[in-house]
Amino acid sequence: MSIVVVGSYVAGLTMQVERFPVVGETISASSFAEGAGGKGSNQAVAVSRLGVESAFVGRLGDDRYAEDAEELWEREGVDAEHAEHVPGATTGVAFILVDDQGENQIVVAGGANDTLGRTEVEAARDAIADADVLLTQLEIPVEAAEAALDVANDVGTTAILNPAPGHDLPSDVVAKADYLTPNESEARVVAGREPDDDVDDETVARELREMGAGTVVLTQGPNGAIALTADGVESVPAPSVDVVDPTGAGDAFNAGFAVGLHEGMSLADAMAFGCRVGSLATTEEEVVPALPERAAVEALEE
Repeated sequence: MSIVVVGSYVAGLTMQVERFPVVGETISASSFAEGAGGKGSNQAVAVSRLGVESAFVGRLGDDRYAEDAEELWEREGVDAEHAEHVPGATTGVAFILVDDQGENQIVVAGGANDTLGRTEVEAARDAIADADVLLTQLEIPVEAAEAALDVANDVGTTAILNPAPGHDLPSDVVAKADYLTPNESEARVVAGREPDDDVDDETVARELREMGAGTVVLTQGPNGAIALTADGVESVPAPSVDVVDPTGAGDAFNAGFAVGLHEGMSLADAMAFGCRVGSLATTEEEVVPALPERAAVEALEE
């Protein structure tokens, strides 16, 4: 396998609303959609759509949402040998509100994802060893993400930690990532700040580097991304697109960035490729339907 993703599968239940409700208020939605999601699964599917072999390591419940996940991975060509079922558990579920301005609010119930641990990750050691890149996030227990980084470090596989959702992480976990890929609010949380702290992104990236991260790649939504390495700062823009639904854009960026590293692109080129993938993922409603095929990404480059 070329890229192994250790992470979550979450069924996404999405409502389109004119505006978000205030506390205690009931409002009507203009539409409802049910689909596949979860940061890990999204990233694995996105990698496969970009033409690179992918494998998913995670846990499912024993409900119909688990069946949906397996059908998705089979259809998309994702190797799910290490996606185990947990008897009696529910598969992860996310409730998503998207307003008319394209902003979103998300609440996640982890379910079986919360039972993923070091033992399950170690069982996938051979798959991680055979991969060029490992990608993991924090919709699973930190213990599981750390285990994935440990295995990748042991076997020499490039390790990407996408710290999403944002967590206050210990430095020894951050230091195990070759690449740390937060968005602006996640970067501040990992650095021990408030998510809306009024400080420039480069300062926050330097704080993350001081925690031990190899290279910090900080995504800035429509403004692109910056990277901080031992040699300095690099920045790339994002293409201008008409945003319909930003849910999953970060997952798409990380998949594109991982594919760029796998294909031997320079850091700046891998970031730019990730920005194109992430931008395209905002131009349709729902996450999986919006994850672009390689041809669409290449067309955007022209």
